[in-house]
Amino acid sequence: MEVTNVKKRNRVRKEVKLEIVYTILSGELFLEEAMAKYGIRNEISIINWIKEYRSEVEIGLHMTNDFLDHRKAKDESLLVTEIYKKIQELEEANQILKEEKAYLAKKVLILEREISQSMESR
Repeated sequence: MEVTNVKKRNRVRKEVKLEIVYTILSGELFLEEAMAKYGIRNEISIINWIKEYRSEVEIGLHMTNDFLDHRKAKDESLLVTEIYKKIQELEEANQILKEEKAYLAKKVLILEREISQSMESR
């Protein structure tokens, strides 16, 4: 005897459940959006998965946030270091330009005196 009109239950792998819970707890998707995206028909299933895996996912979220905060701090530290290096390079270039300007100003004075003296001697 064959039974008809019986809904077949699809098993959802733990990894997928964790992914669904993660997307909801991280704020990427609302419950209804997660249901649509993952093809889950029963919101109670997702609510149960949230209860079951919440602490596991929150630990993962916390570790991810710590990593990102550390990465951000490291990136900011590298950026600050690069900025200080660039400032030093610019200060050195500025000093060279000041010295060149002073040298040229002295040369101009010397040339002006020579021109002035040559005009007076004529």
